[in-house]
Amino acid sequence: MKKIALVDADLIDNGTRHPNLALMKLSGYFKARGDNVVLLYKDFRNLKQYDKIYVSKVFNYTKISSKLLKSANVSIGGTGFFEDGGEDLPDEIEHHMPDYELYNEFVEYQVNTLGKKRIRYNDYLNYSIGFMSRGCFRKCSFCVNKKYDRAFRHAHLSEFLDESKKAIYLWDDNFLACSEWREILDELEASGKPFQFRQGIDIRLLTDEKAERLSRVKYHGDFIFAFDHIEDAELISRKLEIWRRHTSKTTKLYVLCAYTSQDHVDIENVFKRIKILMKFGCIPYIMRYESYNDSEYKGIYVQLARWCNQPQFYKKKSFREFCEANQSYHSNKQTNCAAYQAMLDFEQKHPDIAKKYFDMKLENENIYIVSYGFGRKYSNKLSCHICVEEQKTWVNAYNGLFSINEVIGKYFTQEMDLQCLTYKGHKCYNIPKGKIAKWLCQIILSHELDDIWRSILNSEINDKINQSNIPQFSKFSDGTIGALKLIKQYPSGVGFAQLGKSFDCVAKNEIARRKYGENHAKLATLLDLAVINNVGNTAKIELSVFARSLYSFNEEDKNDIITKLILRIPIIQKILHEAQKKKIKLTDYMSMLSKTTITRRMSNISILLDKLKDCNSCDILGCIDNIERK
Repeated sequence: MKKIALVDADLIDNGTRHPNLALMKLSGYFKARGDNVVLLYKDFRNLKQYDKIYVSKVFNYTKISSKLLKSANVSIGGTGFFEDGGEDLPDEIEHHMPDYELYNEFVEYQVNTLGKKRIRYNDYLNYSIGFMSRGCFRKCSFCVNKKYDRAFRHAHLSEFLDESKKAIYLWDDNFLACSEWREILDELEASGKPFQFRQGIDIRLLTDEKAERLSRVKYHGDFIFAFDHIEDAELISRKLEIWRRHTSKTTKLYVLCAYTSQDHVDIENVFKRIKILMKFGCIPYIMRYESYNDSEYKGIYVQLARWCNQPQFYKKKSFREFCEANQSYHSNKQTNCAAYQAMLDFEQKHPDIAKKYFDMKLENENIYIVSYGFGRKYSNKLSCHICVEEQKTWVNAYNGLFSINEVIGKYFTQEMDLQCLTYKGHKCYNIPKGKIAKWLCQIILSHELDDIWRSILNSEINDKINQSNIPQFSKFSDGTIGALKLIKQYPSGVGFAQLGKSFDCVAKNEIARRKYGENHAKLATLLDLAVINNVGNTAKIELSVFARSLYSFNEEDKNDIITKLILRIPIIQKILHEAQKKKIKLTDYMSMLSKTTITRRMSNISILLDKLKDCNSCDILGCIDNIERK
């Protein structure tokens, strides 16, 4: 039995949020072999007692004792020592289960002896960590991952999955560049555990298929991409269009700055990228390259990072408002705080840049402010620029450049959505929304239910069923006609709690009323009668573009149109489509829900099916008769 010592150089110099994976693999391998393994973090006396010492560091600026490195029994490794990481670990170590207990003693020392908070060491305690792919073809000059020319499959999840850990962290360099990305996601999803790619995901490789797949996985934390260069602005914008077609989830992008230059042009390019990210409702995370310290604009770099990297400020305030807020809290009112002074100095030198960007706010720039969430998911195979290029816009539809049946099919499967007309800055923004919405209402009113169903079948069925788009309601009327009347009373939007309180519901307490309002708002959203604005973490419900025109119709016509809109609901489309060919069980399509939730929502789906059945449409009746609702 040998005595092995492991040294995490980053840990003992700067402290680090992440354990060293290479050391954990070494520990796992040597312990399995019967060796005695220790992690050295405070006592470096008598190093000769160890048969072997392994020192690893990730960062090149980490300082390490020269005396330790000169020991005869020391081996070093990691990107902190070698630009390419040095020699690979032998296969039997590289593919060994990591020792997740390696840092336990260190954590207990920090918590129990030094009084640190345990949550600070979450990454050491709660995650399975590993690579499922390695390599990247890009070879970015600022990145250490240049050893390989391509991305390739590296390991299966079983190599490093610890079932006792709550989630999975992946350090893959560029997993979307790996040809086996689908299989990687299959394994991760099969584990049932949330996961996150800690290095970020290369958004430049995003396709509609990849975006759709990622949008429905059990992801841990926020999705993180990167926007390193302003030269990629058009490409990143197109990829974010695709991404936002599939998800409203919080999305961050690393914004690299001060890398190639540290002047006012670089600052302006940072603001340009922030503006683009605001447009898509994304959060920038400012990554300052170390050379920012040498810039005359160091103060602005610091304040940009403080503003953006704290989302609670970025979501609510412009850059100017952020700096002014800092000044208002400054203890000495006779002087300016660092943030306010940095802003004033830059504005004095470059007023044109300040005028363009200092006052922009997320709530004003975000074009998707009321388009997503709570069942309003897009399955569109076409991002906006392709819609324009292929002439599949609402103006083209209104002008008869493609058939009415195609318009119906695309609208009901959500390949075309009237909310696109509200996207500021898009080519559809200035067209007459009300005129086109009323025209669409009249089309739906004039077509029989079976005609609409056939048009849906000629398009691509919207069968992406998830928990949020399976309706749950107490009264169908409260999620339709009732919701229309109530929401119309609040032009600037109404919250769930206020909506629930306005209904004559049996719910007595605030929480129950809020849930009642939320459930019926979701139903209204699924039927395209409402949109829900989630900006600022406070949901506000407003009438949709479609509903504003529907409101002018008489009650009988409204009810007729609303009944037909039931065919827009993904689970309704899916089960009717499947029931054309065979008998099906409704419960088979609700497996993502708990048993008690299935029972509640089964009755809601039955109500919707019965409303369709009352229309006496032959094709729909035949499908409904094939659905077992028990």
